[in-house]
Amino acid sequence: MEESLPPASADDAIEKAFLSLLSASRNPSASSSNRHLLENNLHGPPGVVRTLLRRVWLPPPTGSSPSSDSPARVQGDDAVSILSHLVENYPAAYTAIVAQCAREDVEVRFASASDAATASDALLAALAKLLIAPHTDDRGRIATDANDALMILCRWDRGHNYGQGLVAKRLFRALHLLWRQIQLQDKREWSAAQMRIASLMIDVSLLGEEEFSSAVTAQDEQDGGCIMDMLLHMALESPNDDPLLQMAALDQLERLACQPMQKTRAEFLIGNDVLRRGLLCLVGSNGDLTKDASTEQEWTEMDPVNGAAALRLLTEICRVGVSTSISFASMEETIVNKFHLLLNSFHKALQQFQPQGELERLSYIHAVSSLFASCSTAACSTSNEFATTATAEVTNSILRDKTLLHEWLSLHSRAAQPKLKSAVLCSMAQVMEPTMWNDDSSRQKGVSADAKIACTRPNDAIVLQLYQAFSEANSNRDPTELLLTSAKSPFVEERLGAYTVLKALVMRGAAVRLLLLYNDVDSGKNSFLEWLLNHDNESTTEGRIAKYQIVNTMLSLCGSLIRGLVPEKMMRELELWNERGPHFRRSIPWEMATE
Repeated sequence: MEESLPPASADDAIEKAFLSLLSASRNPSASSSNRHLLENNLHGPPGVVRTLLRRVWLPPPTGSSPSSDSPARVQGDDAVSILSHLVENYPAAYTAIVAQCAREDVEVRFASASDAATASDALLAALAKLLIAPHTDDRGRIATDANDALMILCRWDRGHNYGQGLVAKRLFRALHLLWRQIQLQDKREWSAAQMRIASLMIDVSLLGEEEFSSAVTAQDEQDGGCIMDMLLHMALESPNDDPLLQMAALDQLERLACQPMQKTRAEFLIGNDVLRRGLLCLVGSNGDLTKDASTEQEWTEMDPVNGAAALRLLTEICRVGVSTSISFASMEETIVNKFHLLLNSFHKALQQFQPQGELERLSYIHAVSSLFASCSTAACSTSNEFATTATAEVTNSILRDKTLLHEWLSLHSRAAQPKLKSAVLCSMAQVMEPTMWNDDSSRQKGVSADAKIACTRPNDAIVLQLYQAFSEANSNRDPTELLLTSAKSPFVEERLGAYTVLKALVMRGAAVRLLLLYNDVDSGKNSFLEWLLNHDNESTTEGRIAKYQIVNTMLSLCGSLIRGLVPEKMMRELELWNERGPHFRRSIPWEMATE
């Protein structure tokens, strides 16, 4: 058993052992003896790792040189090399410890805003390699620690280097090289490692514009493209010999559609040729990743494993088109035109899709409503005359597509499915008023309600056409009658869906007139106002709040309009309800209650 060195010579011996490890990476016997010496004097592997980590960070230049009678001090990238050597040659003893200690060190070191430490390329590459740790029981924890450490470095860099994304750019270079090396090995067991790299790449890309730009920009010609291309080809190549890996890759791409949306990311999602072509191929297009299918070619069945995932991602991209409509005017004409091509092709794909079962029907409802909302919003917001005409044509073609509208808007075919009926109603409301999708993100950005309405809603003509299409899809019954019937349903889900549509309608003066001028055929009275002012027809808290929101929205946006259409007594009651809140109920005099 080896003994620890005397304190007087311990420091020099440790430095010599570190230097020997640095130079003896190809000499296992020398490496082993120096490792044991370090472990005995530094309290085991954790002590060795922590000592090296303190030396990893590049110190500020001092201009001084080490003393000639003492060994050179190992620091910077040399310390990283020793850590990598220990991990590669003694993975069981060092891999988990290095990952954990590196994360803890980074958390402490970068908790201070005044810390000016710099992560070198060698350190970023070493941490990235820990993502693909050996197949041990701790590999999940090891990868998590490495991922957390790298994310802390990228977040700190973004916050303290004016959002330049310098660390992210260098990290993507290391991840790209590592990913290519894994793919060259062509082993199925490396699938999880590839997805860890992809997940980290998406996490960093979502930090900001500069980080995402680095992910989609080729940094070196010899790298063979950008790191995002690696994920695109993994997710979109067809046929694919690993459909489960493809499904996981599609899930990672779907994360790019999250809110809040940045302009660069939106342009990538709606204008990338490989992404569009690959997704359309998975849902039945006869094209490939290099070219779009011709308009004369017939569509085939969607991919049996990943067709639904591709349809979901296409749906999310359409929603990106809705949320980004305010920026269409600043986008290049070619990107807007590619988005129109995507919408047109997605319409054709939905015509071929025959939903089976409740889950597929929900996906179908979500897809059709997102497509229509994106077309109608883009047609009303872009300054590109060609794109405006093109998206208006897609919108009109959907309104003429009776089969598509029936599958989307029919309530009769879902008579015994109140939750599906609620999904139909809510999807129609979100098309009429897309700001219902973006309320949370808009509040975070401080966008005013007036700005949202002016920039992101389709015009009144499209909304009224959709309202009429809702009638035609339900045996040509009056659309207001259909809504009030659902609003009186015994199922709370269906009632809340109807309230959502009514809230969307009362935000428009033209729709408010339709509701206020609607008279019940049997009674000849305004059924909408009678239902709205009847506090006894809703017993749930959610329903009362929803009805109050209808009143509040109608008075705040169309108060001057309805004053001339509503009797004075009803107008006073509406204003009193709006003032008192959602749980207001007109009290009954005690004398009347006891008669």
